[in-house]
Amino acid sequence: MRTPDAPKTNKRPLRIAAEILREIPEILRAHVEMPEGIIVSITECEVSDDLSYAKIFFSVYGENEKTTARHIEQLLNSKKGVVRHEIAGRMVMRQHPEIRFVYDETPARAARIEELLKQVRESNPPEDGEQA
Repeated sequence: MRTPDAPKTNKRPLRIAAEILREIPEILRAHVEMPEGIIVSITECEVSDDLSYAKIFFSVYGENEKTTARHIEQLLNSKKGVVRHEIAGRMVMRQHPEIRFVYDETPARAARIEELLKQVRESNPPEDGEQA
């Protein structure tokens, strides 16, 4: 039994975020023309507790990812009205969240850390009897 002092956990924002995460790739393929040679990956979606805002995180793979990421973020945010309209047609809700696309630097940071670790391993080879 739940005590009156126990905090409520609203699972609805998580369910809505998961549904948006499933729908977004198809919506973007149909309504947003990406530059040649660029791959955009939707990494996460966060929906506010009151369901009025959805922050959609994406990462970019291709040449000059930093510059491209800014360009893609502007492109995606310029299409957020179309994306919201499409979500409204696919999801049954009274009010649909306002969409905002945000560049997710996590994959780029992870790749950079991995590269630095590789350089350290190469510059400091293990001595006899040590494992790599």
